[in-house]
Parts: sequence; structure tokens; C-alpha cells
Amino acid sequence: MNRPPIDPNIVTSIRLPLAPIAVAFLCTQTVWGTIIAAILAFALEMTDIADGWLARKYKIVTDFGALYDPFSDAFTRYTLFLGLYAIDVADLWMVIAIFYRDASVNFFRTISATRNVVLSARPSGKIKAVVQGVGTQVVFLALVLTKLFPAWPIATVPWWSMLIMTVITILSFVDYFLANLPLLRDAWANRPVNKA
Repeated sequence: MNRPPIDPNIVTSIRLPLAPIAVAFLCTQTVWGTIIAAILAFALEMTDIADGWLARKYKIVTDFGALYDPFSDAFTRYTLFLGLYAIDVADLWMVIAIFYRDASVNFFRTISATRNVVLSARPSGKIKAVVQGVGTQVVFLALVLTKLFPAWPIATVPWWSMLIMTVITILSFVDYFLANLPLLRDAWANRPVNKA
């Protein structure tokens, strides 16, 4: 079997320090700081795509990687969103709503695991991931363009992009919650798992 040029988990690990570095540059609110932050945000998205591609191509999908990748995604996105909040691009309620959704879905997964039930990924989760990935790039691109061309009427694009990402994330939570409500009710009442 061919070995990958780099272990997918190493690619995943690269994202963890890059996110706070991106926020540090973003918070300078300078032209070059914003440009570097945007480049790092783009690198974060590319490494997110790369680690999954490597794992699938070289057939080295592992239980650790399957958990590590979404952890890294959440870590990096929350970090970027907190940075955007720090410079008044995102509202606090947006960051809280995004955090609550992911924390809730992780809780649903944990409950499922304790009951030996697989919590399958839902289309809304995939849509949420794509919207957040693309939306984050739109935000950083708009921030760079606003710094370079202050006369352009795009200063509100980052906020509206964050709003769209937040609404899609909330809708994804509702979808996961309703789909897993029977499981949650059974777990709450400590009823045995229905194998039918």
C-alpha cells in the first residue's frame, strides 16, 4: 500500500496553532495583519480539505482521525469567530449560537455512543460545514478588500456573512435535535434501545 506524503493527522494538527496566529494578526486591524490573517484562514480551509482527502485516498481512515478532524474544525472555527467578534465583525450571540449547536450535536453523539447507536451525519450538517467554510473565506476576503479599498461599499459584507452562517447553523441544530428526539427521550427515561 502506498504511504501518504504526510500523515493526515499531522495535517489536522497544523490547523491548531494556525488559528490563534491568524486571530493575533487579525486583531492588529492593520492592512498587512488582515491580509496575513486572511491567508492563514485560507490555509486552514485547505488543510481541512487536504487531511480528509489524504485519509480517503490512502485508505488510512482511523477512529482517532474521525474524531480529531471535527475537533480541529471546531477549534479553528471558534477561534476565528472569536477573533471576528473581537474586532466587531461578529455579534456575541452569533458565536454563542454556533458553539451551542456544535456542543449539542457532540452531546447527541455521546448519548448515541452510550446506547450503542450510530448517530449518522445529516445533510444539514454537511450544508452547515460548507456554508461555514465558504462564508469564513468571504468574511476574510471582504475584510482585506475593505482595508485596501475603503471607499468600496462592502463594509457590512462580513457581518451579513456571519449572519447567514449563524442561521444555517441554527437550522442544522433544529434538524439534528428533531431527528434524534426519540433517542434522547429513551435515554432520558433510561428505556432500553429499540433494536427493531
